[in-house]
Amino acid sequence: MRLNYYISAIIASLVLVACTTDIDIKLDGVTPSLVVDGCVTTDTVAHTVYLKKTSDYFSNKAASSVSGATVTLSDGNTTITLTEDPSVKGAYKTPSNYYGVVNRTYTLTITNVDIDGDGVKEAYKADCQIASRPLLEKISVEKTQIFNKDMWAVKVWGQDHINEKNYYMGRTYKNNVCVSDSIQEWGVTNDEFVKDIYLNGTTYMYFSSDKKDEILHNNDRIGFEFSGITEDYKRFIDEATAEFWGRNPLFGGQPSNIRTNIRLISPSGVSTSPRGYFAAYSIARASVVYKE
Repeated sequence: MRLNYYISAIIASLVLVACTTDIDIKLDGVTPSLVVDGCVTTDTVAHTVYLKKTSDYFSNKAASSVSGATVTLSDGNTTITLTEDPSVKGAYKTPSNYYGVVNRTYTLTITNVDIDGDGVKEAYKADCQIASRPLLEKISVEKTQIFNKDMWAVKVWGQDHINEKNYYMGRTYKNNVCVSDSIQEWGVTNDEFVKDIYLNGTTYMYFSSDKKDEILHNNDRIGFEFSGITEDYKRFIDEATAEFWGRNPLFGGQPSNIRTNIRLISPSGVSTSPRGYFAAYSIARASVVYKE
């Protein structure tokens, strides 16, 4: 027993020493990749596609914008060229009267860029179809308490599309300002539990008193944006959200890159892969004035 005691003491001392050892990890720089963030919706607005480059892990600088690219958008019938915003480098816009059409597939093409700096221009593409617009009739907002915390439930009335597999994204607004303003706050789901049925006051999202901008007061106008998205875009949002919150070291799966629908089409042999997502989706909206 005494021998076991001494062995245990030695092991414990080694563990404690190891825990206080500094390890200097030096990471080599990486070749930059293209990052795309943009969408086309059924709204009639100037839609924007942002182009940036990745940077090194320990870089303390903002990602650099990609200026001077040629960016086109096709719906299968017509093709337009997006215009770079002169005041925002790397932001490419459609005309202000442009809108997406349900069931059409939109193809984004990016050329005249040299992301990896090898002197050879690259070309990229992405495709996304606009899914059916949600059949949203109205919403209501009801104050409740969850774990002794004030919450406001956004309840939805509408019909799930019959004989369709649907994927939805929800975002909330307070006095015309989006409070679901980051990807981890978007409410995405499929219609597994509401398939083909009428949504009769189904709670979809919450406002929380934990966040100052989500605390509701009398006469606040509450808006709800309900979008029909593709399955692949839903999975992209799920994966990005999971990376934001971090993985469970005991029960999480193997780490992997977040999916992307951006693909390199020329030249072959480029060592880096593009990142980000080009989305196309339909939008329905409803609003209500909140009363205590």
